[in-house]
Amino acid sequence: MNMTQVSDKILHQLFRKGEASYAVSDVSKAIAPLVDLLFVSLFIGASGVTVMCYVAPMIILFSIIGMCINTGARNKVSVLLGEGNIDEANAVFSASIIIGAGLSVVSAVAVGVYCSEVSFILGAREPEIFEITKLYIWGYLVGYPFLTMIRILTPFLQMEGQYRLLATTSVITTVLDIALDALVIFVLHGGMFGIALATSVGYIITFFMQAASFVRRNTTSVFRLSMKGVTPKIFGEILRLGAPNGLFNISRSAGGMLINNMLTAFHMRYLVAAYGVFSQIIMFVTSSWMAPVDTCVAFSGVFIGEEDRDSLKEVQKISLIHTLTYTSILTAVLFVFAPQLAGVFLKSDDHEALRMAAECIRVSCLSLPFHTIVYNFSNYLMAVKRLSFSSVYYFLIECGIIVPVMFIMLQIIGYRGAWISRVINMSLLSAVTVAYVYRNGEGATFRDKMLLLPESFGIKPENELAVIAASTGEIHGLPHIAVAFALEHGADMRRARNYGLVTEELAIFLTEHGFNDGKTHNINARLVAKGEELIIRMRDDCKPLNLTEYYKALTESYERDAGLSIIMKMSKDVQYTNTLGTNNLIVSV
Repeated sequence: MNMTQVSDKILHQLFRKGEASYAVSDVSKAIAPLVDLLFVSLFIGASGVTVMCYVAPMIILFSIIGMCINTGARNKVSVLLGEGNIDEANAVFSASIIIGAGLSVVSAVAVGVYCSEVSFILGAREPEIFEITKLYIWGYLVGYPFLTMIRILTPFLQMEGQYRLLATTSVITTVLDIALDALVIFVLHGGMFGIALATSVGYIITFFMQAASFVRRNTTSVFRLSMKGVTPKIFGEILRLGAPNGLFNISRSAGGMLINNMLTAFHMRYLVAAYGVFSQIIMFVTSSWMAPVDTCVAFSGVFIGEEDRDSLKEVQKISLIHTLTYTSILTAVLFVFAPQLAGVFLKSDDHEALRMAAECIRVSCLSLPFHTIVYNFSNYLMAVKRLSFSSVYYFLIECGIIVPVMFIMLQIIGYRGAWISRVINMSLLSAVTVAYVYRNGEGATFRDKMLLLPESFGIKPENELAVIAASTGEIHGLPHIAVAFALEHGADMRRARNYGLVTEELAIFLTEHGFNDGKTHNINARLVAKGEELIIRMRDDCKPLNLTEYYKALTESYERDAGLSIIMKMSKDVQYTNTLGTNNLIVSV
């Protein structure tokens, strides 16, 4: 059996599960604005689409709180779970909930009070558009705090492998949004306020469904709302790690407002709407590149905590391949069906407006393959805590390059410069990425440099050994391998035998309790020598089983399990987490 191939197979399976989860989450957050856009385009008209384009920068700006906390907490918690530090991981969860709820409510109230001023700043100057814009904003504000909390809860659900819950809430959110939009249009004969309020109701229901899962906790769950360990330092760490993502959204909002104002200055009817059509499409299809990217970042944090250099390389490779595949397919689809999509997203009798929208889609979509490099790189920067350059890079993506390039292109070739600027922006950012990796990465190969970690990071190959078991029969060889490994790394015979015995009993216990469902499973064991420590890291894809809680329950009921008793008595420390839908054990002998 080729151990590397089997290990990669386990990692690929985990990656696909995580990727599907992130895609579902991204789609659920993007589909509501898309449904709104379709209803507005079909039944309210181009003026309603224009309002949504004006409000888009504000919505992006509003997402700062949720995305900043989401990113900071995810990057912090993934490493803690990789290290087996459960208490601090739970403190991060609780702090995220507290700060997210407080900031989102305060922000909603503030914008509601100054809604007229906000509408004017967004560019809604015509009296009719101005009034409709205010109504849309007020309807959106009702659900905004709940949307923020959904964003914050999502990575914690994914870390626990709650993929089915995320899929279920996504479907319910979509169905509710369509039904409520139809109610507003066909029964209540409402307008932009009703459309926004319908979306808000969907967010409220989704939040309560997801929050309920954290109330019904079991012994395999990591996260519970508690003030234990919550300190001002943790609040600050979450915000510090998420700050680059916050700057990304600020830059995105500022760039959107500047671009809208530049296009408005052209005094071309529906130019803003035509440009906004592609932006709305991107909001929906963003999961085609962000799902693998987010999965890569989440896995990277865990593997950084585990000091697993090879797995880091593998998740980077998977993410790049998947992202390039998805964006290439998407580019071809958008290019071919640009006129049809323009007609769907911009319902208008104005042939010039439809032509401009189709042209925008067809040219702008050529930028999408470059997203493979740009977004894998930008998110990975935060995973390895290169926060300063990450902030600079995020600013360049949405404002620093696109705005000046578009200004120049508009002056040179007219309104078509807006579409071409997207392609130039992503091309230049890809060049910046390659240059940065070459200059700042360490290692003999470009793949090593891409990790952006010191060459000394991770366990040296001679100090670790990966062993895969897919059946009880394959476990019998584990103790001999573990004993030999321990002896090679300075352990005396007594300690080496103990190390081998604990390794064997761990694998037997897990197969007896996890392989009894008739499905094919694998146990991935890493034998690690770190200084004077001998460590066993085991990951399996069986049903959730908290070994430490199970042992505690047996002890309290005066029952005995000989193998489990051996593990607990011969080990210095045993840490369990249920991470990314797998059982993870870290045992020191």
